[in-house]
Amino acid sequence: MAQKALARSLDLTLAPFGLTSGQWNIMNQLEENGAMSQRELADYVRKEPATVARMLDRLVSRGLVKRTASPHDRRANIIENTPEATALLQEIDPVVSARSDQLAAGISDADLAVFFDVLQQVRKNAQATTGPEA
Repeated sequence: MAQKALARSLDLTLAPFGLTSGQWNIMNQLEENGAMSQRELADYVRKEPATVARMLDRLVSRGLVKRTASPHDRRANIIENTPEATALLQEIDPVVSARSDQLAAGISDADLAVFFDVLQQVRKNAQATTGPEA
């Protein structure tokens, strides 16, 4: 329930920018990690390649990311943000940060640290039984 509420909150925050949380995540991963193959990107965002391909289609049509053929494998695409994506991410960042602050209101820094430590341990436990994609 909490995960759905957080995802909905992020989607509502991003709606005025014409983005979903998944599209925003893709652009953030590209911004932080640079150009990468479509397969690598799917791994980074933990989504099925077909799902990522559909999100990329929308981002490409908006001029926010570009696909180019890989020089090493003509079956693969290299994905990267355009300058427009970088500018949009800079515009979005303070809005998302303010929303994050609202969500954390009334929660001490110590409690937030424990919360994130517990989430990290849950992730490690899941990966121990299902592999690194968890």
